[in-house]
Parts: sequence; C-alpha cells; structure tokens
Amino acid sequence: MAQGINVIDYAVLVVGATAVDLIADGSPTLPSKAKRAFITCETAAVRWRADGTAPTADEGHLLAAADSISFTGANYRQLLEMIEFIADTATAGALKITYFD
Repeated sequence: MAQGINVIDYAVLVVGATAVDLIADGSPTLPSKAKRAFITCETAAVRWRADGTAPTADEGHLLAAADSISFTGANYRQLLEMIEFIADTATAGALKITYFD
C-alpha cells in the first residue's frame, strides 16, 4: 500500500439482490475523510460498477468470493461515492472494507 495513508475505519457490507452503495443511510456509511479503500469479498460473488449506473446480477465487474479490489494508490473519493454492489447469484455476499485517508 502507499506510504503515508492511515486506516480510518472498517466496515462489513451485506450485498443482496438490490444494488447497494457505500454512502447510503445506515451502516456502513462511507467515512467523510475516506479517499481510499481495500475491499474483500468474503462469502459469495458480487458485481460492481462505479460509473453512475447500478450493477445487475448479469452486468458489472465480477468480484468472486475470496477476491479483493484495492483502491489505495490515489485519491479515489469520487469512485467510492459512486461504486455500487449487487449479489451475482441468489446468495447474499459480504464485503469487508477497510477505509484509508
């Protein structure tokens, strides 16, 4: 990871049949100072998009169980505000997210 970044929060996001984002009311909520994130898919595959269009079970980048994505090399605040996730199958997935400044 890039030097000089600090962990500011950790969250678990349950992803089901409806697209969810990181800034929705409730828990988890994208921390106001978060500019970077490391996301691990723990249980079941999910799909994600960060272009302003919600993913579907058939459309979006696939993140398989046990895979991860890293948005830590630059300021990804806008991406973190736009990214949405949805379950790839009928089984809900769980994402583990570490946020950095």
